[in-house]
Amino acid sequence: MFMVKSNCGTGCRFLVRAAVVLSLGLATLAFVPTVTGTLSFAQAQVSESADFQVALEPYGRWERHSRWGQVWIPAKVARDWRPYTVGRWAYTDDWGWYWVSDQAEDDWGWITFHYGRWVFDRELGWVWVAGREWGPGWVQWRRGTQYVGWAPLPPDEIVVEYRDQPDVWIFVRSQDFVAPRLVSVILPPRQQDVFIRETAVVNQTIMLRERGPAVAVNPGIAPAIIAAAVGRPLRTFEVRPRILAGTAPIPGAMEVRPQDLRQGRAQRTQVTVRETKNVIQPSQNVPPAQALAAGERGRLGDNPPRAARQGGRESTTGQGPAGGNQQQQRQQQQGQKQQPDQPQQPGMQGRRPDQQQQGAQGRGPQQKQPPQATEGRGGGQQKQ
Repeated sequence: MFMVKSNCGTGCRFLVRAAVVLSLGLATLAFVPTVTGTLSFAQAQVSESADFQVALEPYGRWERHSRWGQVWIPAKVARDWRPYTVGRWAYTDDWGWYWVSDQAEDDWGWITFHYGRWVFDRELGWVWVAGREWGPGWVQWRRGTQYVGWAPLPPDEIVVEYRDQPDVWIFVRSQDFVAPRLVSVILPPRQQDVFIRETAVVNQTIMLRERGPAVAVNPGIAPAIIAAAVGRPLRTFEVRPRILAGTAPIPGAMEVRPQDLRQGRAQRTQVTVRETKNVIQPSQNVPPAQALAAGERGRLGDNPPRAARQGGRESTTGQGPAGGNQQQQRQQQQGQKQQPDQPQQPGMQGRRPDQQQQGAQGRGPQQKQPPQATEGRGGGQQKQ
């Protein structure tokens, strides 16, 4: 508390009061914390929520989350419901594994399974955090000798935390992975610990950003490995997805404008999924599952999806700070470069140099080995 004495009239008293107010204001600002550095996923996605809020309101509710900001919670789902369960996976030549929602979830699934991220909250259950980047499906992948698993990909800052959490994973027997209704073949959650123990995290959706607009692909588990588990060749699919206008450079996609969302016209367009004549042959030599390293951000495989082969793009995972991980990945890639005049053996892509050396021991100079399918897309695709 301080006092100012002045006999200089009304004008002077006004200036003094203004000075006091300004001093108090500056003192207040001194106690306001300043936030610097990289924005979190929730901070970066605040503006995107408005584009989807009207479209999703009929199918759930919006709430304010202490960490993730505005989140959406679906209505009319079972208490044990999990994302990416009511539908099926279809392998596409363009993006890899694409999530096809059943009709029961299609009105809102075209948004929530292809934009943003899902997070499990102990009190609210599964909540969706809005995001503007489109993908064929935002998931992590697990594989073992008997089981295949996938889990919704959370915001980047907690991806690694989710890798070994049993509650977030969905598992099926490998031979059931291409079932037309996965919800009918999903294994019971009470055995999750066994499935986690017998599988390894081998891949995740990859965001490609270097030249041109960002594009996401989902190589997942090589379809040749799935075909081997099923015991027959698999056909690929062509998909015409619904996308929010301006979010992804997808030729032939059905664009939904913001005004279409506000006027309820988005449901007039349907995702088109049709089988192609392209066939993926079963792998003759399925390699053991090789877990992703801590800094590894997914694998494109020997024969990446078409979108990943256009423009020589660099793979990342999208939002979130990635400088240290990218540097570590470049160092790993430099360490994997082979010496001149030493061509890489089939099926050795994605393996460490010591594994490549072990795999080559005991082979004669003329001995041929059947090709292996690595995580991503197998090399056994043929056209009929």
